[in-house]
Amino acid sequence: MEDIIKKESVMMTRIEKCMCVFMLAFVFVIGMSSIIQAQNFAELDFREESMVDPHAAALFDDDLGAIQIEMISEADVNLQKLYQDIPDDGASSYTLGKLDVLDIFVQRHPEVSGRYVINNEGKVQYDFVGDIFVEGLTKDAIRDKFVELLSTYIVSPEVTVKISEYNSKVVYVIGEVGRPGKIFMRGDTITVHEALVQAGLPRLTASTRKGKVITPSEDGKAKQQAVDVHKLLYQGDLRENLVMLPGDTLYVPATGLTKVMRAISPVSAPIGTAAGTGRTVSGF
Repeated sequence: MEDIIKKESVMMTRIEKCMCVFMLAFVFVIGMSSIIQAQNFAELDFREESMVDPHAAALFDDDLGAIQIEMISEADVNLQKLYQDIPDDGASSYTLGKLDVLDIFVQRHPEVSGRYVINNEGKVQYDFVGDIFVEGLTKDAIRDKFVELLSTYIVSPEVTVKISEYNSKVVYVIGEVGRPGKIFMRGDTITVHEALVQAGLPRLTASTRKGKVITPSEDGKAKQQAVDVHKLLYQGDLRENLVMLPGDTLYVPATGLTKVMRAISPVSAPIGTAAGTGRTVSGF
């Protein structure tokens, strides 16, 4: 009986030593990951004079310790310009495609007004004059086409066309972002910056300097363009703001440490459970 107890004691000691070694390795990996992330953000030096607009205004008031500082950095100005890339719905050059949804309103004629979905043939089923092919046209061109068709039946028709749903053109954002998946485009192109914003921005586990824009090809030779997401988002470098076309994929990979942690997690979980169970049994 004593031999059995000694063997169990030796076994539990070995398991505890293994767990200690594993936990030390785990803490080391987590620590290194934190250091790398900290180094990434440490590179954001907004105090550099090159990043400050020479025309920025600085107002100092010593009364009651109130200090007002107005500074506009080049990075902020560049990011503001990026938000202007979203096409305005009033003067959009967006070309309609399959599954897009149109609201067509003919003033004083509600009987010929309504909401229409572009079918797989690129047409809207307009009961008043028949199916109308609209794929590849802008909403202004569609309005002119409806005015021409309705002029046969209505005197001086006043037609308004609005795009209520954008469904025909998509890009994909995958990898270490907040909301990976499909992004519906509101124009014929979309920038990397806008796609990232809609996808929830990169996660802390993302290797932001190793992004890729992948353009598919039928011959199996997809085009890949490197994009430094870190420079684009945190330094306002517009050279990294690539233009994406329908069907393109933006890939933001994980860091090396993140991949290692995900690889060892399935192995470490059973060991931790077994060791915990062993310690609980030996306590009785």
